Amino acid sequence: MSEARRTLGCLCSEINVHGEEVVGRRVGPERTHVERQAMRMYERREETWRRLTRQRVAAFIELFLLSMVYGENGHRRGRQPPVIRKMLKKALIHRVIPFIDRRLVYTMDESMWPMSTAQFKELDHYLTTHLPSIHAGQPWQNIVYFFKEVEREREKWKRLDELERDAMEAVRRCLGH
Repeated sequence: MSEARRTLGCLCSEINVHGEEVVGRRVGPERTHVERQAMRMYERREETWRRLTRQRVAAFIELFLLSMVYGENGHRRGRQPPVIRKMLKKALIHRVIPFIDRRLVYTMDESMWPMSTAQFKELDHYLTTHLPSIHAGQPWQNIVYFFKEVEREREKWKRLDELERDAMEAVRRCLGH
């Protein structure tokens, strides 16, 4: 509006000086959340065509779930093109799932696993409901078996800790009386 007036750095001042239309404007091209996530992955060198690591797998799973589960995140016009969905599925089937299957380590230390339990649960739920053919495949079933065994082992250790705590409490009560 006015050439002589300068903004003070806040939104109200910006509106007073340049008018209300400044609020609706964006700097640069409009990007979806998935596009921003993909750009951050690229900057951190977390692409799936590079040698996979735990961090790259985590970034891919986050991108895959954002893009597939929430279609409005995937593309500005509501749904992403089928080519993108096909590329993501292909990377998941041929690169990520085999990597996870090969790198499973039967230990209770989660930092040694190629993906966390939370990531597994999210991806497993999506594959169960939307991609049953991938979920039924042997590599994914190996991963499901691994995480079920880990969950069983955690439950077993939890029960043993409770029994030990109860036994210690009983000993204290007996010695106290």
